[in-house]
Amino acid sequence: MAKLKLKNIDNLSIELKNKFNGINSGEMKIGIIVSVDNFNDRNYSKLLASVIEKEIIKNGLEAEIVFMPSLNERFRNFNDNNYVLPNYKKQIANFLELTLFEKAFDGVVFIPSGFNSVLGSLISSIRLNLPTLVLPQGLTPVTENSNLNDVLYLPGEVANNTKSVFDMENVKNSFNEYLGSGSNFTTENIFNVILEIMELSVKNSATTLAASYEKEEQAILTAQTIVSLTKNRLPLNRMINKKSIHNAFMLNLCLGGSPIIIDALMQLSKEAELDLEINKILGNAKDVPVLYDTHNGFESYLKKGGTWGLIKAMIKEKIIDGNYKTFTDSILSDEVKEIKVYEEFCIPAKKESIIIMRGNIAEKFAITKTTTLTDDKTKVIANVQVFSSDQEAYNAVINKAITNNAVIVIKDCGKNTETGETTIYQTALALESMGLQDKNIIVTDGFVMDDTKVISISMCSPDSNSGNIKYVKDGDEIEIDFIKGRINIEVNAKEMNLRQKKYVKEHKLLPKYITNVK
Repeated sequence: MAKLKLKNIDNLSIELKNKFNGINSGEMKIGIIVSVDNFNDRNYSKLLASVIEKEIIKNGLEAEIVFMPSLNERFRNFNDNNYVLPNYKKQIANFLELTLFEKAFDGVVFIPSGFNSVLGSLISSIRLNLPTLVLPQGLTPVTENSNLNDVLYLPGEVANNTKSVFDMENVKNSFNEYLGSGSNFTTENIFNVILEIMELSVKNSATTLAASYEKEEQAILTAQTIVSLTKNRLPLNRMINKKSIHNAFMLNLCLGGSPIIIDALMQLSKEAELDLEINKILGNAKDVPVLYDTHNGFESYLKKGGTWGLIKAMIKEKIIDGNYKTFTDSILSDEVKEIKVYEEFCIPAKKESIIIMRGNIAEKFAITKTTTLTDDKTKVIANVQVFSSDQEAYNAVINKAITNNAVIVIKDCGKNTETGETTIYQTALALESMGLQDKNIIVTDGFVMDDTKVISISMCSPDSNSGNIKYVKDGDEIEIDFIKGRINIEVNAKEMNLRQKKYVKEHKLLPKYITNVK
């Protein structure tokens, strides 16, 4: 029997030590993952990726460009006026985790094409603990026709090519006035700004227009930075930590507060196994002023100092700690010393950005967007009208079946199904288009798209448990107190218990029925 040859243990340990210390750095390979939605984006994304690839090779490491499948985040079916925004984060994360693992990348740069692809990319990197940077492609100009169509097709005429119940010209004027000129502050743009303060993207990359020559310079800087991080084998759990997540929360609040982004940060925290004491963080939200009104657009934002101007304002207002030492050994207050135009940020755009709500239908907490909150709506007592989908509620709005001042409850939005949470968009736009944004409030276990003016309350929770909203019925009386942060349906404990038992019974019988039918 042949004797099994084993490597000398001392030589093996030296070999492993050299590899993990980056001495054999030429063997290290960095993946450049490009996500595209259409062929127009593809050329620009490929250009940025090739710049990064050349710079990585120039710095002594290997590089490989990988194109993600084209995952368009909006599925549209214009024939039946359906609008679905599935949660691709899970699918993207799973796909990329396999890709990164099979390719044996030592570091990764993501060039994303949408909010969900950014979040899904980061989740995959957290799972493998790889040093990671994101290079956003750039901002989306509001003036693009495709962008305007995305917003305006819902009222009916664009969707069905039939006569609409809306005055389309008024709708267009309303949205042009609302979004302003220049570039739109979308959820994706805000999230990319937040990546800067977390140092997951290079300085100013989130606020550079896609057409700008500066993007190529930032691609080079991204390549140089990821090479340094990879050679030092800096794991992503050093980059995503409690302090960086906390600063990201605060930056989000100073930009007006986005429930969708808060949920995204909670997802990142959960993947990184961080105990954020989320209730404590969100409990302080009422004390954080909005330092910039995002309705002014990105052009105004850049003139006032951009992300780092806002960070300087946040340090001055003691919202974040300027002495925080980042993982690249820089001090936040030092990073913003040369910023000269930050002072305008220090004038609060409004007193409150979001309000954290608690009550008998919000098991953990709910997040309220108060964009159009008026003095007469600081406390609301009204009956609810319940719907099981955005489409169903939308139909009720355009058919004028919503009672004036009723609270629209959209529940069972699929947070625990394969498609993920639902983003409520049609109902909000319909209310706004018909001038009802001050008349009705949306309460949902999904999320209401950020770029609408409707008052909305989203049930949020780190464990995706939306609480007792699933037990709410048509005609229930609801009390919402925005000052005290309370939301309750007026149902006694006995009745609530009966509803819970009935709900559990029905949801246990359904899988059994499906199994028997099969």
